[in-house]
Amino acid sequence: MPNETAPDDLPKIWYTRILQSTNVQLRMDFSIERDALEYKHDFILYRPVARKDAPTHLTLKRGHERIASTCKDAFIIIDGLLVISPKFRDVLTRFDLGRTGLFEVPIYQPDGETLSDYPPHYILHVAETKDCFVPEASEYVRQMIRYGETEPRPNAPWAADFTRDRLAVRASAAEGVDLWAHPNLSERLFFSDRLKQAIEAAELATKDFGPIAATIVA
Repeated sequence: MPNETAPDDLPKIWYTRILQSTNVQLRMDFSIERDALEYKHDFILYRPVARKDAPTHLTLKRGHERIASTCKDAFIIIDGLLVISPKFRDVLTRFDLGRTGLFEVPIYQPDGETLSDYPPHYILHVAETKDCFVPEASEYVRQMIRYGETEPRPNAPWAADFTRDRLAVRASAAEGVDLWAHPNLSERLFFSDRLKQAIEAAELATKDFGPIAATIVA
């Protein structure tokens, strides 16, 4: 059961480690009409993109033609892109996502020409950020150090331990969109309590999605 860490007079905010999980990585390629590396950078830096600049479809790898039942509603593919099912997409569209994109992608068989029996899925491209992360009140987080240097730079990105991190965020983060990232913290997505409740009510198969309760700093 998720750990409740917010007093009754403070909002509840949740986060997921799914972007860092190796348990839900599936062997699929994505196709795109622009440079794939540029798109990956947009994805990991939470930059908004237009539909024409997002992936057009996915292709299953030979020998890996099935999506595991434990993560059928949310999984990671090549280069760390987050893919969700139509069922998950239907939940998200009821909430304020701001500039975040839900890009429909048909799934093809390994030959790249035959559609699979899976319905179109969606790239969940988070493009909303809030300056909400409080590292000094968090546990098992560290600033990244550049190669050849011994200390992190003041504005260096933060990273969190996959299994042990306990992230703290400001209470003000509960205002605004229901799904977001922190601009300088990698591989963590935050979401509102109302979105968390809707995800749980939908009984989605989302191994390693969480939710994990954030520590709230007033």
